[in-house]
Amino acid sequence: NFDGVLGYVPRRAEGPSGYFTGLVNLSLRNLFGTGRRLAVRWQREDQSSQEVELRYLEPWVLNFPINAGVSFLQREQDSSYVRRRVELKGDLMLSDDFSLSLLLGEDRIIPAATEGAQVLSRSTSTLIGGEVRYDSRDDYYSPTRGILYRTDYRIGRKRLSGGAGTANAPEESFLVKRLGTDLEFYFQPITRQVVAIGFHASDLRSDHIENGDFYRFGGANTLRGYRENQFVGSTIAWSNLEYRFLMARRSYFYGFTDLGYYFRPGDEKKHLASVDAFKIGYGLGLRVETSLGLIGVSFALGQGDTFSTGKIHLGLVNQF
Repeated sequence: NFDGVLGYVPRRAEGPSGYFTGLVNLSLRNLFGTGRRLAVRWQREDQSSQEVELRYLEPWVLNFPINAGVSFLQREQDSSYVRRRVELKGDLMLSDDFSLSLLLGEDRIIPAATEGAQVLSRSTSTLIGGEVRYDSRDDYYSPTRGILYRTDYRIGRKRLSGGAGTANAPEESFLVKRLGTDLEFYFQPITRQVVAIGFHASDLRSDHIENGDFYRFGGANTLRGYRENQFVGSTIAWSNLEYRFLMARRSYFYGFTDLGYYFRPGDEKKHLASVDAFKIGYGLGLRVETSLGLIGVSFALGQGDTFSTGKIHLGLVNQF
């Protein structure tokens, strides 16, 4: 399965020139005919930030309904830091729709040797947790009915060893708690029309939170009408409402409205006040099934946007 999105962010009157963004997902869901899965994701948000993720899944370990997986993620954020995360995951498949998972991971923040060292600490977080997932959708790419529910919880310790240039600073340790949830509904109020509603939220709790720990959202797959990962916070939430008019099983045009919220705590030492805000985006889109795959295009406006500053996203989903 191949899934790609191409976006263009136009130039604002007082800002830099326009630029392209990109997202590519490549998933091999039956590697060598064994049921093993390998996935690669690459995302470029702007000229200086990108993210790469690798995931591998081994199904039915020892002939039990247990899947074992490992993932690796690396994020380069501007010139301030690099984030690397490794996570092990074990899934207990209770049914085709319902599963329970055990999570164990390590997350490292490595500040750059320049300005990032002044605002970030070198840190390592070790977390353990679990996940509950239920998926009754009738189609992965264009569901007309069903529910997707997922909640994960992680708890662990974050150890600081100082920023670059402060290697001799004493090591500190803080408790970290992370909670995330996704809930999506699909139903048909009228024949050949589908309502899609989604709610998503993530929350981070700790006595020591830095820029590298925050959640990021905004853009084509979360809050449309804004730049990719434009907003950051320790608490984020967004909802998506789409009304789809089906032209074929996987072809439809739609209107949408997205609502988002984020909260970023203050920092007395750095004289930063806390920030929170609600955002809204809306627009129109079209997805058509062709011989090349599912081709989609959407046009979205955020708060304060005019037609010339709207966000356009082109996407392609293909199975082979």
